[in-house]
Amino acid sequence: MMREVVPLIEDRYGIKIVQSNIHSPKSYKLVSEQGNCYFCKHTTRLAHEKYQFLANLGINNVLYPKPNLSQEFVTGFDGGYLYISDFLEEANIVKEVKASQMYRELKKLHHATSFARQLDASTARPKFDELTNQLDYKFRLLEHFVRSIEAKPLGTFSMPILENYHHFLDAKTEMVRLQKRVISTVKDKESVFFSYLHNNPKLDHILIVRGSKYLTSLENGKIGINSLDLAKFYVENQDLNIDFSQIIKDYYQNENNSFYYDYFRFLVLVIYIKRIVVHQLDHISAQNFIANAEQIKKYFALFPDSGE
Repeated sequence: MMREVVPLIEDRYGIKIVQSNIHSPKSYKLVSEQGNCYFCKHTTRLAHEKYQFLANLGINNVLYPKPNLSQEFVTGFDGGYLYISDFLEEANIVKEVKASQMYRELKKLHHATSFARQLDASTARPKFDELTNQLDYKFRLLEHFVRSIEAKPLGTFSMPILENYHHFLDAKTEMVRLQKRVISTVKDKESVFFSYLHNNPKLDHILIVRGSKYLTSLENGKIGINSLDLAKFYVENQDLNIDFSQIIKDYYQNENNSFYYDYFRFLVLVIYIKRIVVHQLDHISAQNFIANAEQIKKYFALFPDSGE
């Protein structure tokens, strides 16, 4: 791939590349003749429009790709699309600190790109129906899995599964309740705030360099409701020693509408349920089952129902 990319960058960016190294399966670290370091990454055709949208709004906490000679953020070639940006080196930073900074930068991004939109039942209904079918299927698998275990002699893997199954039943009951609330808001055609979402808020996707913070990998983002970013952010970083209960409370403290918090809680449970492995009774399935059960238990302790 690099044999195609190096001459392309020289032609489209006017940068003479003298060294290239694989940084990840989809990215490279490049060094120019002047000794400058660049990050090169495979991307999609729509990435230019997304970065252009953010740039036009003056969003300043994003690491933007370098425009090519045609002033485009993304360059197309026979093998797809790519962009390059400055390669920034950051010192080792405690994960809890990075997570707190990621939260602050996500909040800035959401607020700076927010706009009110009336919820559309014709658009939301098919998505909810599809999601409901997926969740119903997974809960049926879980039930059959547990029933098959009950029919066998108790063993090392089966006991902890049977002891923790009730957490998934609690999650199912809670999801039904939350889904009814969310659907009610949609049916009432209420106006809620949408924003540009990062959509993949991993700690690897924030750079902290000499006091400046930059969100990276924004090309995977989309317009949506902030609850999705917060749900993914929490699940991705839930094992860190930070007060997520206070973080979420802080984010929604000025919201009079409980819709966003309800939707956040619903999406967290969706992520947990969808990632459960229930193929067979073995060490991997048992570990996955118990880990998700423990996380659901922790979820109920951290994020009580707003009506309670």
